[in-house]
Parts: sequence; structure tokens; C-alpha cells
Amino acid sequence: MAGWTRRGVLKAGTAGLTAALAPLPLAAQPRRGGTVTVAINQAPPSIDAQLTSASAARDITLHLYETLYARDENGAPVPDLAQGVTISADGLGYVFALRPGVRFHNGGTMGSADVVASIERYRKLGASANLLNAVDSVQATGPLEVTVKLSRVQSTFIDNLSSPRAPIAIYPAEEASKPAAEFKFIGTGPFKFVEYAPDSHVTLARFDDYTANPNYRKRDGFAGRKEVFIDTAVFRFMPEAGSRLAALQTGQVQIVETVDGPTAKQLQGQAAFAVHKVLPFYLQVAKFNHAQAPCDDVNFRRAVAAALDMDEIMSIAFPDIHELNGGWVFGNSPYYSKAGLDLYNIADPAKAKELLGKSSYKGETLTFMTDNTREDMDTATDIKEQLGRVGVKVELKVADWPTVSKIGFTPTGWHFWAHGFGIEPYEGPATVMSVWANGVSQQKDDPTIDQLFAGYTGEMDQGKRKDIFARFQTHMYENAVAMQLGNYGLFQVAGAKLQNFVPYRIPRLWGVWLEG
Repeated sequence: MAGWTRRGVLKAGTAGLTAALAPLPLAAQPRRGGTVTVAINQAPPSIDAQLTSASAARDITLHLYETLYARDENGAPVPDLAQGVTISADGLGYVFALRPGVRFHNGGTMGSADVVASIERYRKLGASANLLNAVDSVQATGPLEVTVKLSRVQSTFIDNLSSPRAPIAIYPAEEASKPAAEFKFIGTGPFKFVEYAPDSHVTLARFDDYTANPNYRKRDGFAGRKEVFIDTAVFRFMPEAGSRLAALQTGQVQIVETVDGPTAKQLQGQAAFAVHKVLPFYLQVAKFNHAQAPCDDVNFRRAVAAALDMDEIMSIAFPDIHELNGGWVFGNSPYYSKAGLDLYNIADPAKAKELLGKSSYKGETLTFMTDNTREDMDTATDIKEQLGRVGVKVELKVADWPTVSKIGFTPTGWHFWAHGFGIEPYEGPATVMSVWANGVSQQKDDPTIDQLFAGYTGEMDQGKRKDIFARFQTHMYENAVAMQLGNYGLFQVAGAKLQNFVPYRIPRLWGVWLEG
């Protein structure tokens, strides 16, 4: 197939083999059976993976469903239901070879018709349907072959297919063709659906006919080897931190999705629990509303960035689990760059006052909008205090998250807004850049960002994409488009009887077992 390149087959065949697990000691041999209960913070709006980007849904749906490509431990796309892909020289054609013999939970075998129907459904109903906005056509060109034609070059297409945010899950064709309200929760994942009790729990069972990917020998992100030893998984919706802790201590749950720092310290060292530190998990970001003066003035924004001591902010907001790192993607990303980081964490009040003197700021009181979570309120409060030291007056406006997130994507009612970015830096440059393209987050178009984003998505060469992202990061710092304050994480706790648990973006239940 002249003029085409292969991508993914080799990586799929070697990713797990090169670091195959050594034989487990006798005491650590997997044991089959039992139920693992996970306490998660809230109920998912749906467990139809295509229809929601809620993190509570991902905890569950990524056990039920799979995608053509998934993300490995470092967030890079690797084959999952696909064996690999052949990409045309012009970047417009993608031919996916599917893994043979993959079983659905209803007993059917996955084929190209199922993949086509699932992708077409996502284009119509998907929570992140824009991921597929470059798709011109999707066709079954063989029993185990799917050909996708794009209307324009989109270097992020494989990244998009592997996005876990609102997964482009593969369903049986007969389910994908139904109205959303009639959809049955059937996928190819290592667990199958049993029960959804609203306001209480979701129950899953081991799928004994699961078709493991033979190209992997170990667990690897959302891909890799997915072996299930437990019989049943229960996800309990427990919004109260005290209730989650009590359920853990009494053995009613074996995993708590997240606990705060003081609780982690309390449990650390107790033989009955294993505390896992997951860092980085988020970036803490402070936004400027470029549609409102004086935040439309680059000198004012630079003054604010120069004034802030990021160590002070992160130590107050996230005292137990943070790191100072100004990169706009996580440090384990192949796209991580130090470009522009000489402007990170300047903490120079004199420089800030000098820039303020050149700006349009005249002493007016500005609005810092924040939701009512402790971390974001602490962030906003400390920024207010630090800006007050250089002569910038700030008042806090506190509301619940739905209200704040609605106002934050309008051009009025706020000057500053701080909150976490989690999935964006994990997924990589394209997702991070998309947040600022077309002025979405700063409420005013930035032609340089738009040009860089278009260049990134149209460039197939990874080295050139790395350079584009470095230029984007430099632009973010030199123009103080927004402020990356630092990275923070979370603590996950598992009961000591749960063996081989490794935390990730979700509490993965493949590869784990219960002792005794």
C-alpha cells in the first residue's frame, strides 16, 4: 500500500512484552472471587459512555466499554480494540484493522459494522462529538476493517479516538442504532453491567468471556492486559467524606476514590490501609477575562503574573499534595516543555508594580469568581491577598460550581476565575490548546493561539507538533493569557486486603484481587 504508513501495530505488540511482569511470589498469587466496593464522590449522570464526560461516569464506564485506541500509563494513545492503523500519505485516510474474536457482553462478536455504527452514533449524540468533526465518512471495508476518510488533515485524530473524557466506546450495531433511552449497557470491557440503583450504586460482574488483548502482558493505563480476578465490582455513590471514611474503616468498601490530606495522614502507616499518592492529577489554573478591562491589557495581566508567589498559593490551597511545575501538560508527557517557564513563579512585587504603572488599571475593584470548594476558595483568597500587596483591589464572588462554570464562559460578571484542569493536561497539547482556541476560556479571540492550534492539528510530524506546543506555552507566559499556578494531586485509599491495586485516572479493578 504505497504512500501509506503503519501506526500502532508494533507498539501494541511490544508495549507489554518489554516490561513483562516477573513471576509473583507464592503469597502474592492472584486469588479469584469476592466483591470489591469502591466509594465514589457522586452518582454518574449516565453509564452510556458516549453521552457523558462526567468523571464519576468514567470510573464505571471504562470498566464496561472499550475504544479502538486507548491511553497508556503516560497518556499516549495505543491500540485497544484495533490492532493498528494505516494512515494515507496525505493524512486523510485511516484504515483500522480490528482485533478478531472480540466478544460483546451479549454474546455477539465485534466486527466492522459495530465500529461503524458506534462512530456514527457518536457523531450524532456524543458528549464530545466535536472530536469527530473532521470525519467525512466511515465505512466497513472488510469484516475486520474500517476505513475513515477525513475532510481535512487532523493530526489529533488518533488522540481523539482514544480520549477517555467521553469515550468513543464501541457498542453492538443493534444497540448503537437505538434511541439513547433504549440503549442497553453492552460493551466489550472486562466487566459487564448488572444493576444501576439511582442515588445508591452501580454493580458490575466479571465478564468471563472477555477477550483480552494478546499483545499486552501487563496493565497499562486504560489499555494493556485487563485480567479480572474478582467476581463483582460495586461503585457506591457517597458524597459525604465522613461516610466514605467510615465505610472504609468498617470494611464496607475496599477503595475510597479520594480522601483529603488530614485523612490520608491519619490512615498512613496503619496496617489495615494502603494510602496512594497520585501526583500530578490536576493543574490549578487562574484565568483572566480578556473581555473586561483591565484584563484586556497585557501589561496588567503580566503585572498580576509577576506579583504572585505560586508556592504560597499552592501550599495554602493544597498543603499536602502539590508540586511547583508551570508546564501546561504533565511532566511525563512526550510534549512536556520548559518553554516560557522563566516567567513562571516570578514572585516579584517590584516588577509587578512597574508593570501596573504601565497598565490601564486605575484602582478599581475587580471581581474574583470562585466556586465554594475549599481549594478554589483558598486559591482565590490568597491571590486576593497577594494582589492587595501590590495595590490591586479584589472582591470575591462565591457560588456553587454550576453557577460559576456558567458565568465563567460569558464575557461579563468576572475578572478572575481559578479552578482545576485534570483531563486536559493528561490528554495532551491538543486538548489544552482547544480550551483557549477561539477565545473559549479567555472570552476574547487570540489570533496567535488560533493559528498555533490550527497548525498543530494540521501537522502530522510529531517533532514539529512539539515545537508548535512549545511556542504555544511561550505565548501563554509572555502574554499572561492565563496562569498555571502549579500541579496538585489526590490521595486514594485501599484496604490492605486488596492486592495489586495501582491508582490511575480511575480506580481500575482489573488486575486486583482480595487476599484470604
